[in-house]
Amino acid sequence: MQLLPIGGGRRRALGTPLAVFATLFWSPVLLAQEANTLAPVEVSDQSPAEDASYIQADKPAATGKLDVPVARQPFAIEVVGETLMRDTGAKNIQDALLYSPGVYSGAFGFDTRGDSAKVRGLNPSFYVDGLRYLYGSYNSVRPNIYALESIEVLKGPSSVLYGQSELGGIINAVSKLPKPTRQGELWAQVGSFDRKQVAADLTGPLSEDGKLLYRLVALKRDSGTQVDYVDDDGFLFAPSITWLPTDNTTISLLLNSQEDNGAVSAQFLPAQGTLLPGPLGDIGSETFVGEPDWDRYDRRRDEVTLFVDHRIDEQWGVAFTGRYSKSETETREHWAAIGSAPAADGTIGRVIYMDDKGTEVKNFDVRLKGNLLMGPTRHHLAIGVDRQDALWTQDNTFSGAGTPLNVYDPVYGNVNYAVLDPQDADDNELKQTGVYMIDHVDIGRVSVSGALRYDDTTSTTLGVNGVDTDKDDHATTGRIGLMYNFDFGLSPYISYSESFVPNLGISNGRTLDPTTGEQREAGIKYLSEPLGLSVTAAWFDIEETNRIIPGANAQEVDQTGATVDGWEIGVKKQFGNLSVLANYTKLDAKNDQSGSRLPYVAEEVASFWGKYEMESGLRFGAGARYQGSTVGNDYGTGAGPKVPSATLYDAMIGYATGPWDFSITGKNLADKEYVSWCRGQSGATVYDCGYGERRVILGDVRYRF
Repeated sequence: MQLLPIGGGRRRALGTPLAVFATLFWSPVLLAQEANTLAPVEVSDQSPAEDASYIQADKPAATGKLDVPVARQPFAIEVVGETLMRDTGAKNIQDALLYSPGVYSGAFGFDTRGDSAKVRGLNPSFYVDGLRYLYGSYNSVRPNIYALESIEVLKGPSSVLYGQSELGGIINAVSKLPKPTRQGELWAQVGSFDRKQVAADLTGPLSEDGKLLYRLVALKRDSGTQVDYVDDDGFLFAPSITWLPTDNTTISLLLNSQEDNGAVSAQFLPAQGTLLPGPLGDIGSETFVGEPDWDRYDRRRDEVTLFVDHRIDEQWGVAFTGRYSKSETETREHWAAIGSAPAADGTIGRVIYMDDKGTEVKNFDVRLKGNLLMGPTRHHLAIGVDRQDALWTQDNTFSGAGTPLNVYDPVYGNVNYAVLDPQDADDNELKQTGVYMIDHVDIGRVSVSGALRYDDTTSTTLGVNGVDTDKDDHATTGRIGLMYNFDFGLSPYISYSESFVPNLGISNGRTLDPTTGEQREAGIKYLSEPLGLSVTAAWFDIEETNRIIPGANAQEVDQTGATVDGWEIGVKKQFGNLSVLANYTKLDAKNDQSGSRLPYVAEEVASFWGKYEMESGLRFGAGARYQGSTVGNDYGTGAGPKVPSATLYDAMIGYATGPWDFSITGKNLADKEYVSWCRGQSGATVYDCGYGERRVILGDVRYRF
């Protein structure tokens, strides 16, 4: 069952200032002038232990498609490195973003289906290595965090870089690739809910001349969860090879095979007994409303990714990333009847659901990049083309009345097999080609960054009746930013950006319009290596047009607008052996037609994390997270119900000696049982709700060499 709401953005035609900028800085005459030196092609040999800082703003982010440090770009980008992931005991991308400004991570609580987050109050798009990862829902495997070097968040509209993308921005995962120095890690983990996990990460040269490198990342997990009968088992096998035929060329091939098995943790429990008083008290977060012998959510994904980076000369180079992926999922599920309350004895109706989904995706991004001196200006350029060709299928699907269950005293073994009548559903296909140009210009202390992009998209509904429906969308999007760089590390900036998302389907007898949007932003960045200090602060104003919302009829949807304005601040500081980070986000997210709050958005989020490392090898850390109240969907009587805020506490203790490292991490140490979301409210009827993640304690042993 799809719960995650659909978001998007608003597009406005680019005006004269951006056109003038494009003419000025992309003139063929200027391109012929004297050039600067392009950074050489290199393979990093840095290990996570050597890159222990939480501060990542001094490095470029792959999401920007330019070799410009985050601190020098007039756009909001957050990078979470591997050290912070490990220190906070992150199990997935959702966990890794809990201490990021502007991000409300885990908007749908504890969830085995995938990673959920709101960025500046809106949905982001999920990418891996700069290529779109998710198409549709319930049809893929969440990226395994152990296969990642870092996670990047590009906040706000980003269509100019990636074509169609949700208005919240881009969450991009960066994969581990081979390193030239032989190194490795063996890892074992045990934890709450009978979690057991073993993993290995090995890398180094394959040939004596160092021209051929390898990396092998592998993991096996056997785990229960906070919900009875819902497991979270899985494996990862990700070998990669890098070939360095010349000093100017790297070619890497990454294979990734993942499988996750278990069931859907979201039980869609009734509001009565979770958010509201129940007939027999509270319904526990461990309650499983499915059938142990029927319910399952098994998924597998296999993919191959090719990376090519070639320096043509001192000024120009070419970069290519291409991926082919295929995924399959099998869903068998029950949930409590939406909108129903348990009877006096605790009995409630159930829905039985089955579905088989799959995806087959081919996508690539190729760009010419340059580093040029043109008179008094220095240009970081990228001129590129990207393509995505995706097919997602849905077969063997059924949803109908199941047997009742007592949610206070469940007795299993009563599956209504007789009602099952699965049918194939419509498939969907997306073909998109985009052409883009990016130019980051440094003129003394001033940086001007602009981009233009044109997209041609065809979305096709492949009808089971043999009738296909095509929908063509075309869009030109852009962004521009201005930054002033003071010598002491302060860089104030302003920026403007746009996005668009084509929408599939027909509602109320007409095809859905693309969701489009725009963002205005002003902020500061401060980075001081001598002080070990990084500060970011931003004000933003986002407008969204043709946002998809539930219609008055359950089979229809409506389109409306939305506005989000707010501000965020993030601080990272190194005090000798003490590392701290603090974040705060405050926003106002509204449906601009009704004035109601946007659903599933915490309008106030704050977090703090600190870690102290002693000379003896002992280290310890602690953190606190505050997530403000949220509301459900507006089904015609106002956004509701209101879900209360929650404050959660985390901690870590570790000890390193020689090649060995031991650690214990804990999330939600007080084991707070709290409701994190509710679907919505229509009059007096409050729909289903879900719980946040309970206390999780993990013990880790690592051997590094």
